[in-house]
Amino acid sequence: MAAPVPRKPSEFDATLTRVEQALAEVGAHLADGQAGELEMACQTLQGAMLDCSRVDPRWLQSVSSDATLKARLKVVRAGIAQVRENMARRAAAVQRSLQILLPTNGATTYGRGPAAYGAGQKSLASFTSLSA
Repeated sequence: MAAPVPRKPSEFDATLTRVEQALAEVGAHLADGQAGELEMACQTLQGAMLDCSRVDPRWLQSVSSDATLKARLKVVRAGIAQVRENMARRAAAVQRSLQILLPTNGATTYGRGPAAYGAGQKSLASFTSLSA
């Protein structure tokens, strides 16, 4: 169930604190390499960020002059970008490891391999156009 929409500065502050904590947890689990815990932490982060996004924009504009809030949001934005980059690097490393462990040499078990311009399969049906 979704959290209530933050309407007061203290409510938004609490929601932003949840985002910061979840972001730190995602970063820690990403460094540990524990996939199960990372997935749960990402789900927690997603929920906290959704709660933050439910803020009435008019209310947020009224408190946008708060320098501390701006600084915290900037840190969260940078943290999310860093986590995204680290996840992409981890995915690339895993992909390279899989290519080393399970190389694909292009040989097929049955039939011919792919031709120069794609699979060498014959069409079983033909298309005709009907006109009146």
